[in-house]
Amino acid sequence: MAGRILVVDGVPTNRITMKVRLSSACYEVTTATSGAEALRIARLIHPQIVLVGASLPDMDGAALCSALRGQPWAADLPVLVQASGTDRVAALRAGAAALIDACSDELTLLARIRGLMRHEYGGLDHPAPGMAEAAAGFAADDRPRAIFVADRTATALGWRHALRDRVDFAIAVHEPEHALAEAASSRVADLYLIAADIQQPGDGLRLLSELRSRPRSREAAVVVALRPERAEMMPVALDLGAGDVLPWDLARPDAAPETAMRLQAQLARKHEADRRRHETQRNMRWAMTDPLTGLHNRRFALPRLGELAAEMQERQGDLAVMLLDLDRFKQVNDVHGHPAGDAVLAEIAARLAATLPEGALLARFGGEEFLAVLPDCPARDARRVAEDLRRAVMAAPVALPQGCQNAELGVTISVGVATGQGAPHLLPLDPEALLASADRALLNAKSAGRNRIVMAAPGIAA
Repeated sequence: MAGRILVVDGVPTNRITMKVRLSSACYEVTTATSGAEALRIARLIHPQIVLVGASLPDMDGAALCSALRGQPWAADLPVLVQASGTDRVAALRAGAAALIDACSDELTLLARIRGLMRHEYGGLDHPAPGMAEAAAGFAADDRPRAIFVADRTATALGWRHALRDRVDFAIAVHEPEHALAEAASSRVADLYLIAADIQQPGDGLRLLSELRSRPRSREAAVVVALRPERAEMMPVALDLGAGDVLPWDLARPDAAPETAMRLQAQLARKHEADRRRHETQRNMRWAMTDPLTGLHNRRFALPRLGELAAEMQERQGDLAVMLLDLDRFKQVNDVHGHPAGDAVLAEIAARLAATLPEGALLARFGGEEFLAVLPDCPARDARRVAEDLRRAVMAAPVALPQGCQNAELGVTISVGVATGQGAPHLLPLDPEALLASADRALLNAKSAGRNRIVMAAPGIAA
Protein backbone atom coordinates (compact mmCIF):
# COMPACT_ATOMS: atom_id res chain seq x y z
CA MET A 1 0.00 0.00 0.00
CA ALA A 2 1.15 3.57 -0.74
CA GLY A 3 0.05 4.85 2.69
CA ARG A 4 -2.72 4.94 5.30
CA ILE A 5 -5.47 7.53 4.89
CA LEU A 6 -8.34 8.21 7.27
CA VAL A 7 -11.48 9.62 5.61
CA VAL A 8 -13.92 11.41 7.92
CA ASP A 9 -17.35 12.35 6.63
CA GLY A 10 -20.87 12.21 8.04
CA VAL A 11 -22.47 11.39 4.67
CA PRO A 12 -22.26 7.65 3.76
CA THR A 13 -22.13 8.23 -0.01
CA ASN A 14 -19.24 10.68 0.44
CA ARG A 15 -17.28 8.16 2.50
CA ILE A 16 -17.89 5.32 0.08
CA THR A 17 -17.01 7.42 -2.97
CA MET A 18 -13.81 8.70 -1.42
CA LYS A 19 -12.79 5.24 -0.24
CA VAL A 20 -13.28 3.81 -3.72
CA ARG A 21 -11.28 6.63 -5.32
CA LEU A 22 -8.37 6.29 -2.92
CA SER A 23 -8.38 2.49 -2.76
CA SER A 24 -8.15 2.35 -6.56
CA ALA A 25 -4.93 4.36 -6.20
CA CYS A 26 -3.60 1.65 -3.80
CA TYR A 27 -4.00 3.60 -0.59
CA GLU A 28 -5.06 1.85 2.60
CA VAL A 29 -8.28 3.66 3.53
CA THR A 30 -10.18 3.69 6.83
CA THR A 31 -13.38 5.69 7.29
CA ALA A 32 -15.00 7.43 10.24
CA THR A 33 -18.49 8.90 10.54
CA SER A 34 -17.78 11.59 13.14
CA GLY A 35 -14.99 13.61 14.69
CA ALA A 36 -15.04 11.56 17.90
CA GLU A 37 -14.79 8.30 15.95
CA ALA A 38 -12.00 9.78 13.84
CA LEU A 39 -9.95 10.64 16.95
CA ARG A 40 -10.42 7.13 18.33
CA ILE A 41 -9.46 5.44 15.04
CA ALA A 42 -6.51 7.76 14.44
CA ARG A 43 -5.05 6.79 17.82
CA LEU A 44 -5.22 3.14 16.77
CA ILE A 45 -3.97 3.22 13.17
CA HIS A 46 -1.78 6.37 13.07
CA PRO A 47 -2.70 7.43 9.52
CA GLN A 48 -0.31 9.30 7.25
CA ILE A 49 -3.06 11.70 6.11
CA VAL A 50 -6.56 12.60 7.31
CA LEU A 51 -9.25 13.83 4.88
CA VAL A 52 -12.07 15.68 6.62
CA GLY A 53 -15.38 16.26 4.84
CA ALA A 54 -17.81 19.11 5.45
CA SER A 55 -20.62 17.07 6.99
CA LEU A 56 -19.53 15.90 10.43
CA PRO A 57 -22.37 15.49 12.96
CA ASP A 58 -20.44 16.48 16.09
CA MET A 59 -17.82 19.08 15.06
CA ASP A 60 -16.58 21.02 12.07
CA GLY A 61 -13.33 20.42 10.21
CA ALA A 62 -11.46 23.14 12.11
CA ALA A 63 -12.43 21.65 15.48
CA LEU A 64 -11.35 18.16 14.42
CA CYS A 65 -8.09 19.53 13.08
CA SER A 66 -7.44 21.29 16.40
CA ALA A 67 -8.27 18.12 18.33
CA LEU A 68 -5.82 16.11 16.22
CA ARG A 69 -3.14 18.76 16.60
CA GLY A 70 -3.57 18.47 20.38
CA GLN A 71 -2.46 14.83 20.34
CA PRO A 72 1.32 14.28 20.73
CA TRP A 73 1.31 11.54 18.08
CA ALA A 74 -0.49 13.77 15.55
CA ALA A 75 1.17 17.15 16.00
CA ASP A 76 2.59 16.99 12.45
CA LEU A 77 -0.14 14.86 10.87
CA PRO A 78 -1.23 16.34 7.50
CA VAL A 79 -4.97 17.09 7.61
CA LEU A 80 -6.90 18.04 4.46
CA VAL A 81 -10.14 19.84 5.24
CA GLN A 82 -13.10 20.42 2.92
CA ALA A 83 -14.33 23.91 3.70
CA SER A 84 -15.89 26.96 2.13
CA GLY A 85 -16.33 30.63 3.01
CA THR A 86 -15.03 31.72 6.39
CA ASP A 87 -14.57 28.08 7.41
CA ARG A 88 -11.51 27.96 5.16
CA VAL A 89 -9.55 30.47 7.22
CA ALA A 90 -10.70 28.77 10.44
CA ALA A 91 -9.39 25.42 9.17
CA LEU A 92 -6.06 26.95 8.25
CA ARG A 93 -5.79 28.59 11.67
CA ALA A 94 -6.48 25.18 13.22
CA GLY A 95 -3.49 23.74 11.37
CA ALA A 96 -4.94 22.23 8.20
CA ALA A 97 -2.17 21.26 5.78
CA ALA A 98 -4.37 22.02 2.78
CA LEU A 99 -7.94 22.84 1.80
CA ILE A 100 -10.01 20.78 -0.61
CA ASP A 101 -13.06 21.89 -2.52
CA ALA A 102 -16.26 19.89 -2.76
CA CYS A 103 -15.92 19.98 -6.53
CA SER A 104 -12.24 19.01 -6.53
CA ASP A 105 -11.50 16.55 -9.33
CA GLU A 106 -9.89 13.19 -8.66
CA LEU A 107 -6.58 13.98 -10.39
CA THR A 108 -6.06 17.09 -8.28
CA LEU A 109 -6.95 15.32 -5.04
CA LEU A 110 -4.61 12.41 -5.75
CA ALA A 111 -1.80 14.78 -6.77
CA ARG A 112 -2.22 16.72 -3.53
CA ILE A 113 -2.11 13.48 -1.53
CA ARG A 114 1.01 12.33 -3.37
CA GLY A 115 2.68 15.62 -2.54
CA LEU A 116 1.82 15.28 1.15
CA MET A 117 3.01 11.66 1.16
CA ARG A 118 6.34 12.74 -0.31
CA HIS A 119 6.62 15.31 2.47
CA GLU A 120 5.59 12.77 5.11
CA TYR A 121 8.24 10.25 4.10
CA GLY A 122 10.95 12.88 3.82
CA GLY A 123 11.67 12.71 0.08
CA LEU A 124 14.34 10.78 -1.78
CA ASP A 125 17.04 13.28 -2.58
CA HIS A 126 19.10 13.56 0.57
CA PRO A 127 22.85 13.83 0.69
CA ALA A 128 24.70 10.59 1.24
CA PRO A 129 25.53 9.74 4.87
CA GLY A 130 28.66 11.47 6.00
CA MET A 131 28.61 14.01 3.20
CA ALA A 132 28.16 17.66 3.97
CA GLU A 133 24.94 19.32 2.79
CA ALA A 134 25.25 22.55 0.84
CA ALA A 135 24.89 25.38 3.30
CA ALA A 136 22.28 28.02 2.71
CA GLY A 137 23.26 31.61 3.18
CA PHE A 138 21.46 34.29 5.10
CA ALA A 139 19.99 37.55 3.93
CA ALA A 140 20.38 40.73 5.97
CA ASP A 141 16.78 40.35 7.18
CA ASP A 142 16.81 37.46 9.65
CA ARG A 143 13.23 36.49 8.79
CA PRO A 144 12.53 33.68 6.31
CA ARG A 145 12.73 34.87 2.72
CA ALA A 146 10.23 34.49 -0.11
CA ILE A 147 10.57 35.21 -3.83
CA PHE A 148 7.54 36.09 -5.97
CA VAL A 149 7.69 35.45 -9.72
CA ALA A 150 4.74 36.49 -11.89
CA ASP A 151 3.98 37.20 -15.56
CA ARG A 152 4.58 40.90 -14.97
CA THR A 153 6.57 42.67 -12.29
CA ALA A 154 3.50 44.75 -11.44
CA THR A 155 1.53 41.58 -10.67
CA ALA A 156 4.18 40.26 -8.27
CA LEU A 157 4.49 43.69 -6.65
CA GLY A 158 0.72 43.69 -6.15
CA TRP A 159 0.93 40.31 -4.45
CA ARG A 160 3.68 41.59 -2.19
CA HIS A 161 1.81 44.79 -1.34
CA ALA A 162 -1.31 42.84 -0.36
CA LEU A 163 0.53 40.23 1.71
CA ARG A 164 3.60 41.81 3.28
CA ASP A 165 1.77 43.07 6.38
CA ARG A 166 0.01 39.71 6.82
CA VAL A 167 3.02 37.37 6.77
CA ASP A 168 6.14 36.93 8.85
CA PHE A 169 8.67 36.64 6.04
CA ALA A 170 10.53 39.01 3.76
CA ILE A 171 9.37 39.18 0.14
CA ALA A 172 11.47 39.87 -2.94
CA VAL A 173 10.19 40.14 -6.53
CA HIS A 174 12.39 38.55 -9.21
CA GLU A 175 12.44 37.59 -12.84
CA PRO A 176 12.71 33.80 -13.44
CA GLU A 177 16.37 34.02 -14.49
CA HIS A 178 17.25 35.95 -11.34
CA ALA A 179 15.43 33.43 -9.16
CA LEU A 180 17.38 30.57 -10.75
CA ALA A 181 20.67 32.43 -10.45
CA GLU A 182 20.07 32.93 -6.73
CA ALA A 183 19.06 29.27 -6.37
CA ALA A 184 22.52 28.36 -7.68
CA SER A 185 24.15 30.67 -5.12
CA SER A 186 24.01 30.79 -1.35
CA ARG A 187 20.95 33.09 -1.24
CA VAL A 188 18.28 30.48 -1.89
CA ALA A 189 14.78 31.46 -0.73
CA ASP A 190 12.71 29.56 1.81
CA LEU A 191 9.51 30.03 -0.22
CA TYR A 192 8.70 30.67 -3.88
CA LEU A 193 5.35 31.92 -5.18
CA ILE A 194 5.36 31.36 -8.93
CA ALA A 195 2.83 32.11 -11.63
CA ALA A 196 2.12 28.97 -13.68
CA ASP A 197 2.35 31.03 -16.88
CA ILE A 198 5.00 33.73 -17.04
CA GLN A 199 6.21 34.63 -20.52
CA GLN A 200 4.91 31.43 -22.15
CA PRO A 201 2.20 28.96 -21.09
CA GLY A 202 3.60 26.56 -18.50
CA ASP A 203 7.02 28.16 -18.08
CA GLY A 204 6.28 28.79 -14.40
CA LEU A 205 5.99 25.03 -14.00
CA ARG A 206 9.30 24.62 -15.77
CA LEU A 207 10.79 27.06 -13.26
CA LEU A 208 9.30 24.91 -10.49
CA SER A 209 10.98 21.82 -11.98
CA GLU A 210 14.31 23.63 -12.22
CA LEU A 211 14.11 24.73 -8.58
CA ARG A 212 13.29 21.18 -7.49
CA SER A 213 16.32 19.88 -9.42
CA ARG A 214 18.84 22.27 -7.84
CA PRO A 215 20.60 21.04 -4.67
CA ARG A 216 20.26 24.37 -2.89
CA SER A 217 16.59 25.02 -3.69
CA ARG A 218 15.09 21.53 -3.83
CA GLU A 219 13.91 21.73 -0.22
CA ALA A 220 12.29 25.16 -0.55
CA ALA A 221 8.53 25.54 -0.27
CA VAL A 222 6.96 26.31 -3.66
CA VAL A 223 3.42 27.57 -4.30
CA VAL A 224 1.97 28.03 -7.78
CA ALA A 225 -0.58 30.69 -8.77
CA LEU A 226 -2.99 29.48 -11.44
CA ARG A 227 -5.46 31.29 -13.66
CA PRO A 228 -9.03 29.89 -13.60
CA GLU A 229 -8.90 28.82 -17.25
CA ARG A 230 -5.79 26.75 -16.47
CA ALA A 231 -7.36 24.66 -13.70
CA GLU A 232 -6.33 21.42 -15.44
CA MET A 233 -2.71 22.29 -14.58
CA MET A 234 -3.28 21.97 -10.83
CA PRO A 235 -2.46 18.22 -10.54
CA VAL A 236 0.57 18.74 -12.78
CA ALA A 237 1.89 21.50 -10.51
CA LEU A 238 1.34 19.37 -7.41
CA ASP A 239 3.07 16.36 -8.94
CA LEU A 240 6.02 18.52 -9.97
CA GLY A 241 6.53 19.43 -6.32
CA ALA A 242 4.33 22.43 -5.56
CA GLY A 243 3.19 22.37 -1.96
CA ASP A 244 -0.01 24.26 -2.77
CA VAL A 245 -1.81 25.90 -5.69
CA LEU A 246 -3.48 29.28 -5.25
CA PRO A 247 -5.92 31.13 -7.48
CA TRP A 248 -4.53 33.93 -9.63
CA ASP A 249 -6.52 36.58 -7.74
CA LEU A 250 -4.87 35.55 -4.48
CA ALA A 251 -4.26 39.20 -3.49
CA ARG A 252 -7.80 40.52 -3.66
CA PRO A 253 -8.97 41.89 -0.28
CA ASP A 254 -11.27 39.00 0.60
CA ALA A 255 -8.71 36.37 -0.48
CA ALA A 256 -5.51 37.86 0.99
CA PRO A 257 -6.05 36.59 4.58
CA GLU A 258 -6.43 32.99 3.36
CA THR A 259 -3.50 33.38 0.97
CA ALA A 260 -1.26 34.64 3.76
CA MET A 261 -2.17 31.71 6.00
CA ARG A 262 -1.60 29.16 3.24
CA LEU A 263 1.81 30.61 2.47
CA GLN A 264 2.72 30.64 6.16
CA ALA A 265 1.54 27.03 6.42
CA GLN A 266 3.81 25.99 3.56
CA LEU A 267 6.73 27.78 5.17
CA ALA A 268 6.03 26.08 8.50
CA ARG A 269 5.94 22.67 6.80
CA LYS A 270 9.21 23.47 5.07
CA HIS A 271 10.89 24.34 8.36
CA GLU A 272 9.53 21.18 10.00
CA ALA A 273 10.85 19.11 7.07
CA ASP A 274 14.24 20.80 7.47
CA ARG A 275 14.26 19.94 11.16
CA ARG A 276 13.40 16.29 10.51
CA ARG A 277 15.95 15.99 7.71
CA HIS A 278 18.74 17.53 9.76
CA GLU A 279 17.86 15.35 12.73
CA THR A 280 17.92 12.25 10.53
CA GLN A 281 21.27 13.22 9.03
CA ARG A 282 22.67 13.95 12.48
CA ASN A 283 21.51 10.57 13.77
CA MET A 284 23.00 8.84 10.74
CA ARG A 285 26.30 10.62 11.30
CA TRP A 286 26.25 9.65 14.98
CA ALA A 287 25.47 6.04 14.08
CA MET A 288 28.47 5.87 11.73
CA THR A 289 30.94 8.14 13.55
CA ASP A 290 33.20 7.50 16.50
CA PRO A 291 32.37 10.30 18.98
CA LEU A 292 35.88 10.51 20.45
CA THR A 293 37.96 10.80 17.28
CA GLY A 294 35.36 12.04 14.79
CA LEU A 295 36.39 9.26 12.40
CA HIS A 296 34.04 6.77 10.77
CA ASN A 297 33.35 3.72 12.90
CA ARG A 298 33.35 0.00 12.12
CA ARG A 299 29.67 0.09 11.11
CA PHE A 300 30.46 2.48 8.28
CA ALA A 301 33.91 1.15 7.41
CA LEU A 302 33.08 -2.48 6.62
CA PRO A 303 30.39 -1.78 3.96
CA ARG A 304 32.57 0.96 2.50
CA LEU A 305 35.52 -1.46 2.27
CA GLY A 306 33.28 -3.79 0.26
CA GLU A 307 32.28 -0.96 -2.06
CA LEU A 308 35.90 0.05 -2.66
CA ALA A 309 36.87 -3.56 -3.36
CA ALA A 310 34.10 -3.81 -5.96
CA GLU A 311 35.18 -0.52 -7.54
CA MET A 312 38.81 -1.64 -7.81
CA GLN A 313 37.75 -4.98 -9.29
CA GLU A 314 35.72 -3.20 -11.96
CA ARG A 315 38.48 -0.69 -12.72
CA GLN A 316 41.28 -3.28 -12.42
CA GLY A 317 42.90 -1.14 -9.75
CA ASP A 318 44.96 -1.91 -6.65
CA LEU A 319 43.49 -1.79 -3.15
CA ALA A 320 45.51 -1.48 0.06
CA VAL A 321 44.08 -2.34 3.47
CA MET A 322 45.94 -1.34 6.64
CA LEU A 323 45.26 -2.15 10.26
CA LEU A 324 47.08 0.17 12.66
CA ASP A 325 47.32 -0.51 16.38
CA LEU A 326 48.71 1.73 19.11
CA ASP A 327 51.54 -0.03 20.91
CA ARG A 328 51.06 -0.86 24.61
CA PHE A 329 47.93 1.29 24.79
CA LYS A 330 46.62 -0.60 27.83
CA GLN A 331 49.54 0.80 29.83
CA VAL A 332 48.50 4.32 28.88
CA ASN A 333 45.12 3.85 30.52
CA ASP A 334 46.50 1.88 33.49
CA VAL A 335 49.33 4.30 34.29
CA HIS A 336 48.01 7.69 33.19
CA GLY A 337 44.23 7.19 33.33
CA HIS A 338 41.45 7.05 30.77
CA PRO A 339 41.46 10.84 30.07
CA ALA A 340 45.06 10.38 28.91
CA GLY A 341 44.03 7.43 26.76
CA ASP A 342 41.26 9.49 25.17
CA ALA A 343 43.69 12.33 24.44
CA VAL A 344 46.12 9.90 22.80
CA LEU A 345 43.42 8.35 20.62
CA ALA A 346 42.09 11.73 19.50
CA GLU A 347 45.54 13.12 18.68
CA ILE A 348 46.73 10.01 16.83
CA ALA A 349 43.49 9.94 14.82
CA ALA A 350 44.12 13.54 13.77
CA ARG A 351 47.71 12.75 12.74
CA LEU A 352 46.63 9.74 10.70
CA ALA A 353 43.89 11.72 8.95
CA ALA A 354 46.31 14.53 8.12
CA THR A 355 48.88 12.12 6.68
CA LEU A 356 46.70 9.84 4.57
CA PRO A 357 46.30 10.80 0.90
CA GLU A 358 43.03 12.23 -0.37
CA GLY A 359 40.44 9.58 -1.16
CA ALA A 360 41.56 7.15 1.56
CA LEU A 361 39.12 5.77 4.11
CA LEU A 362 40.11 6.06 7.76
CA ALA A 363 38.07 4.59 10.60
CA ARG A 364 38.44 3.77 14.25
CA PHE A 365 37.99 0.03 14.02
CA GLY A 366 37.74 -0.69 17.71
CA GLY A 367 39.59 0.23 20.89
CA GLU A 368 43.05 1.44 19.90
CA GLU A 369 42.89 -0.04 16.39
CA PHE A 370 42.41 1.97 13.20
CA LEU A 371 41.58 0.88 9.64
CA ALA A 372 42.89 2.65 6.55
CA VAL A 373 41.79 1.69 3.04
CA LEU A 374 43.54 3.19 0.01
CA PRO A 375 42.10 2.72 -3.49
CA ASP A 376 44.45 2.74 -6.49
CA CYS A 377 47.38 1.99 -4.19
CA PRO A 378 49.80 -0.83 -5.17
CA ALA A 379 51.98 -2.58 -2.61
CA ARG A 380 55.04 -0.34 -3.02
CA ASP A 381 52.99 2.83 -2.51
CA ALA A 382 51.12 1.23 0.40
CA ARG A 383 54.42 0.53 2.15
CA ARG A 384 55.47 4.14 1.71
CA VAL A 385 52.16 5.49 3.05
CA ALA A 386 52.31 3.11 6.03
CA GLU A 387 55.81 4.37 6.83
CA ASP A 388 54.57 7.97 6.60
CA LEU A 389 51.82 7.11 9.07
CA ARG A 390 54.22 5.40 11.47
CA ARG A 391 56.57 8.38 11.41
CA ALA A 392 53.70 10.89 11.84
CA VAL A 393 52.56 9.10 14.99
CA MET A 394 55.99 9.03 16.63
CA ALA A 395 57.10 12.46 15.36
CA ALA A 396 56.22 14.24 18.58
CA PRO A 397 54.91 13.30 22.03
CA VAL A 398 51.20 13.61 22.70
CA ALA A 399 50.21 16.28 25.23
CA LEU A 400 48.24 14.79 28.12
CA PRO A 401 45.41 16.49 30.06
CA GLN A 402 46.12 18.36 33.28
CA GLY A 403 46.29 16.11 36.31
CA CYS A 404 48.05 13.26 34.53
CA GLN A 405 51.31 11.89 35.90
CA ASN A 406 53.20 13.21 32.85
CA ALA A 407 52.66 16.28 30.70
CA GLU A 408 53.24 14.34 27.47
CA LEU A 409 53.73 10.83 26.21
CA GLY A 410 55.53 9.27 23.26
CA VAL A 411 53.38 6.91 21.18
CA THR A 412 54.14 4.38 18.44
CA ILE A 413 52.03 2.17 16.18
CA SER A 414 52.32 -1.18 14.49
CA VAL A 415 50.88 -1.62 11.01
CA GLY A 416 49.74 -4.65 9.03
CA VAL A 417 49.25 -4.09 5.31
CA ALA A 418 47.50 -6.26 2.72
CA THR A 419 47.10 -5.39 -0.95
CA GLY A 420 45.10 -6.83 -3.78
CA GLN A 421 44.61 -6.13 -7.46
CA GLY A 422 41.38 -6.29 -9.40
CA ALA A 423 41.88 -7.96 -12.78
CA PRO A 424 39.79 -10.15 -15.10
CA HIS A 425 42.23 -13.10 -14.92
CA LEU A 426 42.39 -13.03 -11.09
CA LEU A 427 39.86 -13.96 -8.43
CA PRO A 428 37.61 -11.06 -7.37
CA LEU A 429 38.96 -8.88 -4.59
CA ASP A 430 37.68 -10.28 -1.31
CA PRO A 431 37.37 -7.53 1.33
CA GLU A 432 37.13 -10.04 4.19
CA ALA A 433 40.25 -11.85 3.01
CA LEU A 434 42.12 -8.55 2.69
CA LEU A 435 41.10 -7.58 6.20
CA ALA A 436 42.08 -10.96 7.65
CA SER A 437 45.43 -10.83 5.89
CA ALA A 438 46.11 -7.32 7.22
CA ASP A 439 45.19 -8.53 10.70
CA ARG A 440 47.67 -11.41 10.51
CA ALA A 441 50.36 -9.00 9.31
CA LEU A 442 49.56 -6.69 12.25
CA LEU A 443 49.97 -9.57 14.71
CA ASN A 444 53.33 -10.35 13.12
CA ALA A 445 54.36 -6.70 13.54
CA LYS A 446 53.45 -6.85 17.22
CA SER A 447 55.30 -10.12 17.71
CA ALA A 448 58.40 -8.76 15.98
CA GLY A 449 58.81 -5.95 18.48
CA ARG A 450 56.14 -3.32 17.62
CA ASN A 451 56.62 0.10 16.01
CA ARG A 452 57.04 -1.48 12.61
CA ILE A 453 55.24 -2.38 9.38
CA VAL A 454 54.60 -5.89 8.10
CA MET A 455 53.35 -6.48 4.56
CA ALA A 456 51.15 -9.50 3.89
CA ALA A 457 52.44 -11.91 1.27
CA PRO A 458 51.18 -10.91 -2.22
CA GLY A 459 48.29 -12.92 -3.55
CA ILE A 460 47.14 -14.24 -0.18
CA ALA A 461 44.82 -11.34 0.55
CA ALA A 462 42.73 -11.35 -2.60
